[in-house]
Amino acid sequence: MAKKKGSYAGKILRVDLSSGKIEKQDLDLDFAHKYIGGRGFGSRFLYDEVQPEVAPFDPANRLILTPGALFGTAVPAASRTTATSKSPTTGMFGDGHSSGHWGALLKSAGYDMLIIQGAAEKPVYLWIDNDKVEIRDAAKFWGKTTMETDQALKEKLEDWDIGTISIGPAGEKKVRLAGIFSDGIMGAFARTGLGAVMGSKNLKAVATRGTRDIGIVDVPAFKKAYQDYLKVISVDPYVPPATKYGTCRFMYHRVKFGIHGAKNWRLGDFDWKPLDPEVFRSDYQIKASACPMCPVRCRREYRIPTGKYAGTVTKLEWETIARCMTCGVNDPEAVIYFSHLCNQYGMDVEGIGDTIAFAMECYEKGLLTDKETDGIKLHFGNPEVLMEVTRKIAFREGLGDLLAEGSLRAAKAIGKGAEKFAMQVKGSEMSAGDPRGMPVRAVSYATSTRGSDHLRSNPYVEELITPEEALQFFGSAEAADIFQGLKGKGRLLAWSENFVTIGDLLGLCKFAYYRSAAFSYLRQKGLDLATRFYNVCNGTDLTEEEMFQAGERAFNIEKAFNAREGAGREKDIIPERFFKEGLAGGGPSGGAVVDREKFDLILDEYYESRGWNEKTGLPKKQTLKKLGLQDIAEDLAKRNRLG
Repeated sequence: MAKKKGSYAGKILRVDLSSGKIEKQDLDLDFAHKYIGGRGFGSRFLYDEVQPEVAPFDPANRLILTPGALFGTAVPAASRTTATSKSPTTGMFGDGHSSGHWGALLKSAGYDMLIIQGAAEKPVYLWIDNDKVEIRDAAKFWGKTTMETDQALKEKLEDWDIGTISIGPAGEKKVRLAGIFSDGIMGAFARTGLGAVMGSKNLKAVATRGTRDIGIVDVPAFKKAYQDYLKVISVDPYVPPATKYGTCRFMYHRVKFGIHGAKNWRLGDFDWKPLDPEVFRSDYQIKASACPMCPVRCRREYRIPTGKYAGTVTKLEWETIARCMTCGVNDPEAVIYFSHLCNQYGMDVEGIGDTIAFAMECYEKGLLTDKETDGIKLHFGNPEVLMEVTRKIAFREGLGDLLAEGSLRAAKAIGKGAEKFAMQVKGSEMSAGDPRGMPVRAVSYATSTRGSDHLRSNPYVEELITPEEALQFFGSAEAADIFQGLKGKGRLLAWSENFVTIGDLLGLCKFAYYRSAAFSYLRQKGLDLATRFYNVCNGTDLTEEEMFQAGERAFNIEKAFNAREGAGREKDIIPERFFKEGLAGGGPSGGAVVDREKFDLILDEYYESRGWNEKTGLPKKQTLKKLGLQDIAEDLAKRNRLG
């Protein structure tokens, strides 16, 4: 294999905020080609450096920032950076993925990875200017919103082309639902509470200037792969709606299946017409744009022209709409303003929306009274309540201090059976659509290594494949049957998780590579072209099988991390509501539940396909050894955590 830097910068930057020590290390290219980049780098280093006795807010916890291997090149839609840490929401493996310019600038400054440990005594920010790296006082930035911080840093450093990542007030307050935001609000490492980790280290921001080029070894082959990518997206039916509506288009998918999860995941059908993507496009959209290098262009900015929220301008994604419906809110202007608040305060819209919906149901059931809610009547469907509670969470005021812990911890504090209303997996709130009636989606939420997350797999594959493709790839034509199929579903899920992990290694947007209207286009983009782009950029000759195995390797490291933390099969589960309560509200999936027997059978097949123990859910020695993770197998064996 070639030993050229190619799309790698060649250095690892380490910063200890407790001691002030700054260290630069060479990137081992053998390591790089094994773990690829992004999520692969972050997962491996977190396993090696953060032991079970280290708590999320312990200074010894790491915050690891790793741009994807192709970020910084001209590869289309290579725009993603991974942030990795022990999660304050789950207490286990945590990461987030963000667009923005910052990751490319980190590589252009000379670094493939930034590892932050320790905690500063006072608020600081990190200034990376190519070879110059400084820890600077951030007292003047503390308390500012994400957008204010980005602008203030650019003014102070007198360069509007630098990249930043920062936390808002929520991260400063160690709200467990806080995220890290890139370039103001261009992107967000939203899930698993990474903003709280950054806040616990008294680190307000990282500002970066990089001026070096990132290489491409084989330019003619790169141009050919680029043209082939453009050809695929020109014929893939998935792309035009994505370009027209952005991620808001997923409303139509939820309508088709009746899986809105409204009013704290009870209603499958809901009055969604006020939130039709066409409403946002026609009445509020001011800008359709793209993440760096992306030809699909699904980013959207909206502006509220009149009324109580007049003048609000913000970026908005589908999940904001979904989580407002979880709170029973279907006012488009309230949705836009809710997104604005979460973006500025620096919080995860999914975690916040689900946690507020949890509190609303607790209030409905009498588990929370006006005394505990600061007099706020937590009724579903009230936009003013949604905004006020969001603000209170960001600043940990009154009721907000309880809810800032997330739904599971809040439920345990409330007691009285409140945990059954906390819609979470492994301590992380739900995402995307309701899993009832779609068995593989239900299991995918359970097996995610960072808590409930549709982006951790690709549960939509069963909607794309033909019975013939299902038989060929997953051993049974049944895998193509969304509602009644059983055999092959576990293998489909394991394949999907490995497949989409490739995008996180390379820094490729999942919407541009790992969503499609046809299985053939999906594989062509996400495996064939992804592997070709990596090879032409780095002068390597990885096969598609080796690239796929790299995805499998990263996923297994994360599983091993959680296993070492004590998590086994008992943690691969979804809330009881989905098993026992029929989906209410009518609609296409009305009355559906997740069949527990099918769920367990799919999980058995999934574990078998993964090479994990079916009874314990723990990885087996031979599986880890096959993936080149012998040292991890030995570590787990010493702790009696092998399957």
